[in-house]
Amino acid sequence: MNSTAVPRGASEPFRQLRALRRARKLKQEDVARKAGISREAYLRAESGQADPRMSTFLAACEALGLEVVLAPQHLAADVNAFIASRNGGVTAASMAGQPAGSAPAPAAAPAQGGGGFGPGTGEGHKPV
Repeated sequence: MNSTAVPRGASEPFRQLRALRRARKLKQEDVARKAGISREAYLRAESGQADPRMSTFLAACEALGLEVVLAPQHLAADVNAFIASRNGGVTAASMAGQPAGSAPAPAAAPAQGGGGFGPGTGEGHKPV
């Protein structure tokens, strides 16, 4: 696996966190320490070896300076476009190597300099 590859088991939100962490040249230890969780817990979440609690995800987002935004799926593409327009065209999805709009729309995705929403169809939500 090369240095930019993302483990297959990693959830989309943690793929985005991993991409952002790497773009900022931070170590897993740095994020874990700021988040108040163990490096092992963060490593398992980021690599897809564990299904972390929402509190772990939120703590990791906060450690990276992100805000979690909930958006209706039918507005996800618009939210993503707005974030990109305010952030020089950069979204977490684009940092993870996905073309704009290719990621499935999660119910919650990190925003503020890196929210990655894909196109959504219909109403409702999916668990993260």
